[in-house]
Amino acid sequence: MTTVNVGEILYFPLRARAEPLKFLCEYAKLGYSDKVVQFDEWAEIKPTIPGGSLPVLVKPGGEMLPETADIARHIAMLAPKELELMPEDESKAKAAAYIFDVGNEQPVSMLNPLTNWFSAEESASKVGGILPDVMKTLVAVSDDLPEDKPFFGGDKPHYGDFGLFHYIDILRTLDDAEYRKLGDKWAAWYSSMANLPGVKELLLSRPKAGTGEVGRPGSRVHTMPLDDFRAKPGQ
Repeated sequence: MTTVNVGEILYFPLRARAEPLKFLCEYAKLGYSDKVVQFDEWAEIKPTIPGGSLPVLVKPGGEMLPETADIARHIAMLAPKELELMPEDESKAKAAAYIFDVGNEQPVSMLNPLTNWFSAEESASKVGGILPDVMKTLVAVSDDLPEDKPFFGGDKPHYGDFGLFHYIDILRTLDDAEYRKLGDKWAAWYSSMANLPGVKELLLSRPKAGTGEVGRPGSRVHTMPLDDFRAKPGQ
């Protein structure tokens, strides 16, 4: 079977908005390349990027597709139909878009700079003012997670599951006690997502937190071993 090539994902050395895109590609076994744009390269590259922000997907023909949610939808549409990453039913497709946007928009998206951008000290001073709104938003979508199904998409994850998974993964590293307040249903969903083929492998193979390979210098993910919990049984 010929592997569908999505193109090249351009993003900074951050564990942020490009992560759901990579999870999708890995799970769907879609070909892609990961182009890391270093911070000192950005001023030169920025004028060539639509909208002047990353991530951007450079399609095989050279066309640039900006905006995380639009890229995620594009990847979901290229995935094998049997995976059902992009629901064919209109109402289910809207539900998938809604779940993706819960993570991609504030307040939940603020978990990205708390982990990747602010210094560890600044993050510690800000997290208490941000997490309550994050938790309120997540609790509000709890009813969208089925009681008797493993994913927001039902028996199979839709692309929205992958968008939100990235942010719950970050939440665990910021405040595991707050994460656990979401309850057993969320914990079961997190485990189901983390153990999906492709996702499980990427979680273990991507640049490790605390090594200086990922995150803005001085940030939590740049300086702290946030991935250590994955080595614990049952995690």
